[in-house]
Amino acid sequence: MAISGKLVSHGSSLALALALVAPGVAAAQSRSTAPADKPTASAEAAPETEIVVTGTSIRGQAPVGSAIISLGRAQIESSTAVTVDRMIKEIPQNFDLGVSENSRGQSGGSGNITFGNSVNLRGIGPYATLVLIDGHRVTYNSRSIDPSVMPSLGVERVEVVADGASAIYGSDAVAGVVNLIPRRSLNGAEVFARTGIAQQGDLHEITLGAALGKVFSRGQIMIAYEHVERSNLSGDNRNFFVSDQTPFGGPDGRTTRCSPGTIRAAGQTYAIPAAGVTQATAGTLVAGTSNKCELLANQDLMPRQQYNSVNGTATFEVNDSIKLSLDGFYSRREFYRKSAWTAATITVPQTNAFFVRPAGFTGTSYTIDYMFRELPSPDSWGYAQSWQITPKLSIKLPHDFQFEALAGFGKTNDNSTSVAAINNAALNAALASSDPNAAFDPYGLRRTNPALYPTLANQIFLAPTNGRLRTYEARLNGSLVDLPGGSVKLAAGYQRQDFAVSLGSARGAPTTPLVFRNFSRVVDSVYGELYVPVFGADNAVPGFQKLELNAAVRHDKYSDVGGTTNPKFGVNWTPVDGLKLRGSYGTSFRAPTIPEIYGNSNNLFVQNYSNPAGGTLVGVALSGQNLGLKPETAKTWSIGADLDPVRGLHFGLTYWDVNYKNQVIANLSNLAILGDQAFYAGTNVIFQGAAAATQVQNYINSGVGVVGALPGGSAANVTLFVDGRGQNLGASRTRGIDFTADYSATLGNGDKLGLMVGGTYLTSYRISVAPSAPTVDRLNTIFNPLRLKVRSILTYEHGPIGARVQWIHVNGYRNIAANPVQNVRAFNPVDFSLNWRIGDRTASGFFEKGMTLTFEVRNLFNERPPYVNIAPSGNGSGGYDATAADPTGRLFAVSVRKAF
Repeated sequence: MAISGKLVSHGSSLALALALVAPGVAAAQSRSTAPADKPTASAEAAPETEIVVTGTSIRGQAPVGSAIISLGRAQIESSTAVTVDRMIKEIPQNFDLGVSENSRGQSGGSGNITFGNSVNLRGIGPYATLVLIDGHRVTYNSRSIDPSVMPSLGVERVEVVADGASAIYGSDAVAGVVNLIPRRSLNGAEVFARTGIAQQGDLHEITLGAALGKVFSRGQIMIAYEHVERSNLSGDNRNFFVSDQTPFGGPDGRTTRCSPGTIRAAGQTYAIPAAGVTQATAGTLVAGTSNKCELLANQDLMPRQQYNSVNGTATFEVNDSIKLSLDGFYSRREFYRKSAWTAATITVPQTNAFFVRPAGFTGTSYTIDYMFRELPSPDSWGYAQSWQITPKLSIKLPHDFQFEALAGFGKTNDNSTSVAAINNAALNAALASSDPNAAFDPYGLRRTNPALYPTLANQIFLAPTNGRLRTYEARLNGSLVDLPGGSVKLAAGYQRQDFAVSLGSARGAPTTPLVFRNFSRVVDSVYGELYVPVFGADNAVPGFQKLELNAAVRHDKYSDVGGTTNPKFGVNWTPVDGLKLRGSYGTSFRAPTIPEIYGNSNNLFVQNYSNPAGGTLVGVALSGQNLGLKPETAKTWSIGADLDPVRGLHFGLTYWDVNYKNQVIANLSNLAILGDQAFYAGTNVIFQGAAAATQVQNYINSGVGVVGALPGGSAANVTLFVDGRGQNLGASRTRGIDFTADYSATLGNGDKLGLMVGGTYLTSYRISVAPSAPTVDRLNTIFNPLRLKVRSILTYEHGPIGARVQWIHVNGYRNIAANPVQNVRAFNPVDFSLNWRIGDRTASGFFEKGMTLTFEVRNLFNERPPYVNIAPSGNGSGGYDATAADPTGRLFAVSVRKAF
């Protein structure tokens, strides 16, 4: 199935001289790329390993023009986060927008039906960052890759290049690349156990893991396993997740859809008494009254999650010229999320067996705002499972060349299940029935026949996704010629990706068949990269201690969306020792995902939308295919500097610019879209009033199903319609500055002090929703990239005792979804950990080898999420912003790590 239109082909004929003025990328928080694990003194000699660094295809060469943000073993072990994806979240360049377990309200979030996490560098988009394992692509659910597929015990380091990298890696690397590098130097074994509990006692975490590795003269083998459990966090236990925000200076946005409910008859409202009402007690109904309650009571802010993950590596040198290596992983993450009780406006005709006529009402029917607490809530549960093996062959050739070939095979199986959704036909029949045994009682006395309940809430929702990836790559890598400045190096190769996906769907009655739609995509790619050292140690002159140039180009041909060519140029210039200036320029692209093109389903969803004036509005959103969807394209450039004035002190600074076009925006899960109503003018995304009712009725007439209870049971009562399908509406221009400062020193008596400060400061973020529309400033506004994020870490070691303090600053911003606009304060959580090292980690023997005991306090000062004037949402946020603050509060944890 092909899409009309082709990828824009970027010319690669730019003069190499342009690279001299084109800038580089994100400042590194840690520049070390060497493995943290080293074999013990008694171990056999390990085979020589050449480190391949993220951001380049050239063997043994760091990327030119781009800096690397690196999390090594020490940082992974000291992190208070429990999974790899949450460790990456702490990097200031990563924004928690879109695909996140606790917030699914932004573009891309609607596809996150298994409540996973992704990486969103710069906040540019949840699908605009490419996640790799050991430098190669891995299987995924056709949407995004959750880094938690790797156990933290099996990861050597995490490298992040926050720079466009499509010339190296192809699609998705618009904002940058995250590379999870598995452990290959573990010689021995490690076990790890951790348990944590929130101060309020309503959330707990458990982690158990083990890793075993052996390094020998001609290779290594390693396997790691990790089990992580985290309980759910209910919104009922956090008083900021409320509709009645008057205690915080906001509106009272509680709903009248309660249990007991509120009668609406002939323009008048009547609150049904707590004890219920019958025709005999109809006199207790008071005109002008209404019941009010929390619309999203019972809903989880974060679902219950359970992770089981394992990964392994193996390397074997057949002889001095041939080396075989292998990496693989298996991951299964299960979730369970409690949902709010279903609430709706129902129409009750006078034929209802329990009908109550308010005094003076002469009509034949009226509506009741009602919450179905007698029925089970439509909870969701499911899993995300994936595995892959990737063998690799390396052959040394004459003249320092090397041939590399790898093949990867993996599968993904995701599923999300929900039951107990309202059966509209059965409910309307029960509301109209004059038989007490077949009628539904909405008057607070629970007189409905219990046998009727299973027929009223029996609608199912199943959405499995099955994916399969076959990938092949062959690459030639080596030195072309020696110059006075060093060796000119070349990398050239071919890559093929063969991806198949099955999107399953079953919505409706329990007998609804599960139907799969099958799609496939093949990508053939060729690429080349050239490294030219103009000046180096042997020919350095004043002002040019070192000068390195790099040029890369890649052509990708998609079987369904056409072809694209993307270049990248980089330069490193060291005028004096201790100072490096760098720059890069390139183009990138992202092909639309298969679910974005063909839709996860084709349905109308009844949802509660945040009203900027306070409270919520009932609306209907459309999901489905868009065969005219086109790829996204971007131009990226940056300039930067690294300064090492003295030993142990490093400064880094980078200015970057990303010009992103044809961005796919999907508003299916954007329940705060009314705050941007003027922004979407002329796009046919939002319809209100009678036009909304017409849109919904037209889609129903065409056979599109409805998920949820329509207001009053009819499309005629709909006043808000949102086209939630993916559309090429977006263009953005994002600019900012990354900065880092690292200091380490050894004090008297061997004490060690370390300080790291890193952050990103956005200077501009302007977006538009149509190619011809003017750009609008959205920097530092709700659900958009914030101006400043900072992460600071202070460490101190005194003999076997070590302490670590981490402070994260999330900038305050303007809540433009509120009327009037609200200024939201900053969020500043502080984490503290204290560890005691027992024994010597480099020693041999089970009892002699090291053990580390750690006590942690996450959010030490119990920093409360800043109040945000927005109604609670089924997709995250409400009274607080789930994209900018953690609702957990203070959490205590203890852990033990044992090496042997």
